[in-house]
Amino acid sequence: MKNIYNILFVLLILAVAQSCFEDTSSLDTNPIEGVVIDTTGMSELSVFQFDNLEVTPNLIYSGNEDQLAYEWKINIGSTIGDTVFDVLSTERNLDAPIVFRPTPANSNHELVLTVTDTQTDIDYIMGWPLKVLNNIGQGILVATTPDGTSTDLSHIMSAQVTPNFDELSVKYNVYSSLNDGTIPGITKQLKYYRIGRDDAVLGITDNTIYRINTVDFTFGGTNEELFYVDRPAYKPQSLGQVNQGSLLVNNGNLTSTYFGATYKFGVPFESDFTVPAIIAAKTSSGPPVTIVFYDEEKDEFIYQPSATQFGDSNQYAIPASTDEAFNPATVDNKINVAASVGTTDGNFRHLLKDENTSAVGLYIFDEGVSVYPDIFPPSPIGFYDLSSAPDIQAAEHFVFTDDQKILYYATDTKLYAVLFSTETATVQERYTLEAGESFTTLQVYQDADYPFGSDYLPLNNRALLASTYDGTEGRVYLMPLINTGVGNIDVPNVKIWEGFDQITALGTQL
Repeated sequence: MKNIYNILFVLLILAVAQSCFEDTSSLDTNPIEGVVIDTTGMSELSVFQFDNLEVTPNLIYSGNEDQLAYEWKINIGSTIGDTVFDVLSTERNLDAPIVFRPTPANSNHELVLTVTDTQTDIDYIMGWPLKVLNNIGQGILVATTPDGTSTDLSHIMSAQVTPNFDELSVKYNVYSSLNDGTIPGITKQLKYYRIGRDDAVLGITDNTIYRINTVDFTFGGTNEELFYVDRPAYKPQSLGQVNQGSLLVNNGNLTSTYFGATYKFGVPFESDFTVPAIIAAKTSSGPPVTIVFYDEEKDEFIYQPSATQFGDSNQYAIPASTDEAFNPATVDNKINVAASVGTTDGNFRHLLKDENTSAVGLYIFDEGVSVYPDIFPPSPIGFYDLSSAPDIQAAEHFVFTDDQKILYYATDTKLYAVLFSTETATVQERYTLEAGESFTTLQVYQDADYPFGSDYLPLNNRALLASTYDGTEGRVYLMPLINTGVGNIDVPNVKIWEGFDQITALGTQL
């Protein structure tokens, strides 16, 4: 037994000696050259959506950097555990555009740099959490068609249309970049709404109405998804607004929905009349009459006192009048060209064109009279025959200014102003496009929250917003207006943004 203990003691001594033995092999005297990725001050990264992410890593390596290979990749999703990655670059320094949606407060993408020593095939890996920030703010939304059958959306920010912004940011094809495709159909109108707590833009084509959530340009639904009660047919004609009401004309019916209290459209007003795409809707609170339109099927002017459940929302024909500026009952065979409400006088303006003779006339009504509990219809107070105005028979785009008595119309290449503040209208040419360009849209520039906001940009109601196309390229024009009441164009300060596909609609957003 004693001999056994002696043997165990000797083995223990040998084991201790072996653990303290100094390794003099080549692994100690010739260490493998390694790459150290210094992340000092780079614990997390952030980038604005659609901007380039630029990262210059501090690499510590005593060998020849020519034998190093690089791969930058990012996981496509921003949720924990998302392992589907997309390679951004194989250069040493990263400089790549980021088109992912803005990340929620409690989420992030993972940016991974892999440095490979091509001589040893050893990978050195470093990752960073990456926040994608929203940089699509107040500005102009541009609907384009790349193929004549679908819609893409682009976005413009500049000092003229974006508060506290002195740069220029034009982001092309934002929607398709984020949603792997375009929107079916050709968009003919875009309009911003505050829907609940969300900023959104509604767009319409000939057979769809759709929603875009502007915080990240995600698709927010279409047709029946935007209505509490499904419609028999989706043929949206126009979008508008009144006080506490967002308007939709669909298939000859009018709907008013207060998006401050609901997220979807309600049912349309019951009516025996056919509502056209072009209506005059008053945005001020408590007017005697809120809406006036011309029914092309019954050849009658129609008025609606209220667009809310708190008033009379029935529709009535404006009666005949033989001792006014014109007789509404004899205005027959007309089609709607343009309409608006003057914000300074409350008058309803309707530009109509005769189906048979092509005569163009401007018909003006007052705002009606309220003698509680009765509402009396608007009365005809003015008429201007514009049939002989220069090029008006060739005009395709018409728009009124709300706070001035000016009507603009555009042919393919020329822009005219009709001044109707006196008994006789005056028509003057205001702008001519460069050869080869044609107008595709025309409207007054208005901030997205007009007229229900409080702090508007200087060009709100003081500029025209238009688009053109030359067969290859679409352009956006912002034309400042000068000389109140005259509507001259401040030509030296006209802004033009190029590089778009054919533009079919323009809008503004917050």
